[in-house]
Amino acid sequence: MRLSILPFVLVSGMTLLAGCGGGSGSSDAVAPIAPPSPLSGVISIEANSRVDQDTMDQLGLEGAAPASGAQRLPENFVMAGYVSGGSGFYPVGRSDCQDLSYSADATDTFRVPLAPGETLVLQSFGSCLGDPELELRLDTGAADTATIGGTARLTGFTEAREYTVTVGTRDARPARYILAKTAGMTADNLSFEWVDHDFVENHALVTLVGQSGQQSVIAVDSGVTSRHLGGASWLMARTVPSALNNTPDAAKRETLEWIRELRRHPGAAEVQPDYRVQAQQEAGTPINEPGYPRQWHYGLINGPAAWQLVPNGGAPVDVAVLDTGLLRLTTGWHPDLALNVRGGRDFVDNDSNPADPGNSVGGDVFHGTHVAGTVGAVINQEGIGGVAFGAGIVPVRVLGEGGTGAASDLIAAINWVVEEGRADVVNMSLGGLPEIGQLESALQNGVDNGVLFVAAAGNSSTSVKSYPAASPSVLAVSAVDGAGNLAGYSNFGSWIDLAAPGGDASRDGNLDGSSDVVWSTSGERTTTGFRAGYRGLQGTSMAAPHVAAVLALMKQVDPALNQGTVMRHLIAGDLTDGNGSRNDALGYGLVDAAKAVSAAADGLTGTVLSASPAVVSLSSEGKDRQRVELNVFGNGSVSDIAVGRLPDWLEVTSGSLTSQPYSLTVSLLRERLVAGEAARGSIEVTYATGTGGPETLSIPAVGQLISDQEARNAGRHFVLLVNTEPDDRGFYLAESQVVVNADAGQYPFRFEFDDGEEPRRLNEVRPGKYYLVAGTDHDGDGLICQPGEACAEYPVAGLREVVSITGESDLSDIRMTTSFSRPTISSATPDILPRPGFKGYKILQAGPDPAPDNGVKSVR
Repeated sequence: MRLSILPFVLVSGMTLLAGCGGGSGSSDAVAPIAPPSPLSGVISIEANSRVDQDTMDQLGLEGAAPASGAQRLPENFVMAGYVSGGSGFYPVGRSDCQDLSYSADATDTFRVPLAPGETLVLQSFGSCLGDPELELRLDTGAADTATIGGTARLTGFTEAREYTVTVGTRDARPARYILAKTAGMTADNLSFEWVDHDFVENHALVTLVGQSGQQSVIAVDSGVTSRHLGGASWLMARTVPSALNNTPDAAKRETLEWIRELRRHPGAAEVQPDYRVQAQQEAGTPINEPGYPRQWHYGLINGPAAWQLVPNGGAPVDVAVLDTGLLRLTTGWHPDLALNVRGGRDFVDNDSNPADPGNSVGGDVFHGTHVAGTVGAVINQEGIGGVAFGAGIVPVRVLGEGGTGAASDLIAAINWVVEEGRADVVNMSLGGLPEIGQLESALQNGVDNGVLFVAAAGNSSTSVKSYPAASPSVLAVSAVDGAGNLAGYSNFGSWIDLAAPGGDASRDGNLDGSSDVVWSTSGERTTTGFRAGYRGLQGTSMAAPHVAAVLALMKQVDPALNQGTVMRHLIAGDLTDGNGSRNDALGYGLVDAAKAVSAAADGLTGTVLSASPAVVSLSSEGKDRQRVELNVFGNGSVSDIAVGRLPDWLEVTSGSLTSQPYSLTVSLLRERLVAGEAARGSIEVTYATGTGGPETLSIPAVGQLISDQEARNAGRHFVLLVNTEPDDRGFYLAESQVVVNADAGQYPFRFEFDDGEEPRRLNEVRPGKYYLVAGTDHDGDGLICQPGEACAEYPVAGLREVVSITGESDLSDIRMTTSFSRPTISSATPDILPRPGFKGYKILQAGPDPAPDNGVKSVR
């Protein structure tokens, strides 16, 4: 499974009340009593939602033309839009297209407030006609491009002001897109596509309720076999006659239905698909340049200084490398690894030989061998040395052909490492999984037993949570280039803990004349077999083992080191080049091996003052007062603490700057702010140490008067009652429809009973069982709820339930929430399952009668 999952999920529940609707208030006139409605309610709009002013649902109206001038956007927004370099008709012969027209709108222009440190993101979703390239451009000339699965990002704004931003295309084909900027942009999980994680057909990961539960679950189907993965986790596999799974889509749907059945069984505490896992290496980027200065990435993490502090290089700590296995020759393991290899196991072939067999198709990357070399290649006057060159390497093969594997093998491998006591540190340069309960249990068990886990963040240039990296039991590592900047492919987000060198083949960040790739042990295929070698690769897969190796060095100094201690050091700024503040690109900063080893030895030199929280963010609708704790790190002391400079929209209302614990409280001066505009500044705190002159701690601050939610607009919405099964083209067809526009930040809707007269109006409902859904059709292809479009489902997006309409139904006061984001699989949404092959909900096309476009035209 690939890592191109996107993130940001807010789902809201809704209340369904059967009976009469009501209200309150007074009026001199008596309002007429509306006839009963079979279904009515209100759809709320997710905060900060905005819509491009000339999407196809507007351009498709008679006499409409692309908007002129720039559309002003607020301080924070998630905005959906549409562009097309030409006009035409969607070809009905395409499986995902319908016989509808689309209009030209080559450029959208916006006025966007931006400031240093912020990020503007563009994601393209194309259309059924393909994947045109979109360009994101600033008035300064800065530009980036995006296609489906990719992200354009603009950063490095030199001043806080309103910029002109354009989204455009030179391609004649239409495309849907999302343009977004929110407070802490990279902290949010921005996911605009339906969950479609790949999984193994006819497999289920089951957490059982006791041993009796095991037997009862297995007895559900005589064709089910089981495999114990450790702890309470089991893999259930069933044999299904081929006639039942005659197509891939059918096999997926049957597997998901079987999992739903298992979830209802009293013997099963938790049931999940057996998701496929993949190595976190960016495809198509291996580079082999013999003249490359191979050790650049070690200097970036201050490795030489660390080796002076830990001359044994991590001995006798063992690091398990859960990956593709290691290159094995007729003479043994790769010669730059052999002396440090400590046993191992193969969970793909289920034996004790974790050898990487290479790929039968494509190049032989030897991913696990490369990762292991960064961890612990030996010092033998040949090739390279690892960061923890004295540590043991425990190869554990969990990824097979092409660097893909199953979650069940990963879970079994983690449990084996922990229960057998095979390693002190575990490196996982793999991911792309959703949050899985059985995986979390295995990781937590490891943490409870003192094992340290490290994982690659992923290479999708997105803030989506990729597991296992995003697990609270794991250190998530993003990747930087030779200059210490976030690599172009690296994931980011609030779940990133720290960064390490992963390289970036498109950059020469350290200006050494060569592209920034990470060199390590590898192999190559010859006519007589494989031979050992070295290779330059890029990816968060390359970043993670740097951190795992640094933990091994720390573990040598402090054998009692555990996750709790590591996290305290990390947050204090003792493991990285930072001072305890964090951001969503590099977490708490770039790993510093020497500083980390010094922290483990309780020997951090120097004294620094840091703030908690690292950023003060106040608003009229949130907190308007913040207490800031000033913490001292190091062996020395500080004195003469004072507030040197303060933004004019803040005031210090209390504090303790003369005795520990040091703190200050700042309050927002609302009258000095402009509504809808964020103010930025810094709180500067000066202090003295025993080692020199005055130091300055700068604490970023943001203040804002939040504008009214009535400005929220997700675009013209089609509210549908659709059939519960897709047609032969995969579309869910609507039976009834109401079209609504945003009114005071929400969408009220109301269906009517079918009066039995022809022609039947679109908003009339016949008795039956339906899904209640709503959404936008920004590209005019006749489908809603596609990626890049708003969507609401009853009762919660991703967990749709059947609504039964009878001749006497009166379902009122329904509450739903529409959003451009989609639910992801996580602890917050444990019942979410993948939705493979979902194409959207098909709207009804109105007939030629002259009625206004309010959803009540006749069905054509």
